[in-house]
Amino acid sequence: MTIDADIVVIGGGAAGIAAAISAAAEKKKVVLMEKNNSLGGDSVVVNVGTICGAFYRTYSHTPKAVGYPFCKSLLTLLNQADGTSFAREHSEGLYIVSYERTTLLSIYELLLTQAGVKVFTNSPLEGVQVEGRKIKNLRATSSGDLATLKADSVIDCSGNAIVSQLAGLAIHQEDSYQAASQMFRIGGISNQEEFGLNLAIKRAILKRTGDMHWPKSYGALSIVPGSLRNGKADLKLTLPEAITAEAIRNQRPFQESANRVKEIFSVLKSDVESFRDAVLEMNFPQPGIRVMQRSIGKYTLTEEDVLTCKKSETGIAIGTWPIEEWDTNGQVKMEYFEPDQGYSIPAGCAISYGLDNLFFAGKNISATSRAIASARVIGTGLQTGFAAGKLACGISEREQLQIVSSLRHELENF
Repeated sequence: MTIDADIVVIGGGAAGIAAAISAAAEKKKVVLMEKNNSLGGDSVVVNVGTICGAFYRTYSHTPKAVGYPFCKSLLTLLNQADGTSFAREHSEGLYIVSYERTTLLSIYELLLTQAGVKVFTNSPLEGVQVEGRKIKNLRATSSGDLATLKADSVIDCSGNAIVSQLAGLAIHQEDSYQAASQMFRIGGISNQEEFGLNLAIKRAILKRTGDMHWPKSYGALSIVPGSLRNGKADLKLTLPEAITAEAIRNQRPFQESANRVKEIFSVLKSDVESFRDAVLEMNFPQPGIRVMQRSIGKYTLTEEDVLTCKKSETGIAIGTWPIEEWDTNGQVKMEYFEPDQGYSIPAGCAISYGLDNLFFAGKNISATSRAIASARVIGTGLQTGFAAGKLACGISEREQLQIVSSLRHELENF
């Protein structure tokens, strides 16, 4: 099977969906390839449950949205469909948007259909053929059949630099990455007060940790903010294993998560009054991998860029989330920059250094490990995805500069 397109997007998470819709708005024929059987990436398959980075951090109690009009319209649709998806104060002036995964997925699918994007799920990328400084074609397995994809431009939103890897390009990588988290849903909860329920959960876990020989990371178990609704809540369990490229290939972070969740749920049901009649409704299909290896672009975002709120003349996105790093003991380290401020993500972070028709977005932008710990969140990924979709429509540097100018105008006037 041969698939012809103007632009191929690899990865159907928030960034990939934004990139596909953005490119399709320029009258391009766009194909979106997703390896899982569902769209949405971490926001749906993992069920992250909150959109971070969509607002400036502020102590004024009046959060200001950040990004493109597309980003704001998606959040508006989510609020209209859900009724409870709105900006809520989290901590230290941070604002997040809680959502129900099925509602978000339906909005993604609606927007892609309206844009005329051709979507293939269950379609992992298998190979990349390079000719000179361009990708000539891609090979993917689509529903068991081998497909060849031909396109003018490719946008890699995979989260693990899969296109750069298969093309033989150098990538940003570390020996290990931030700890992963497993989400699960519990129903039949009698207490509908989030703060008190979180305290009861932590007391029960700490009380049993010694007897059960549980790792320290279990002590970070908590309710996903905003998910406690109608007697149901989603909980986030930090996994104790180090995340490495080899561990991901061997599926090690996935193998024990189901048994861990069952064991923890049994203790909660026994020791927490509000869980006496509870049921374990769902253990989400895979853990959330916060960051992995990343592509190398014409510019690499740094920790200094983030913490000093550096502005760029080629900025295509505004990062507002602090540097957030989770370790395998369940401890999180947050490093903040000034409130009511953001940093620029330059266009070079989304343009390959080695191939003229390869672009990046989401967790795959060119960034150091500390910088991506800020830029990895969904709100920022929607921005870089939208921008990458536009950038991929212009191959020459002159065209890209014109596109950057237009994108900056949208950001400044948002």
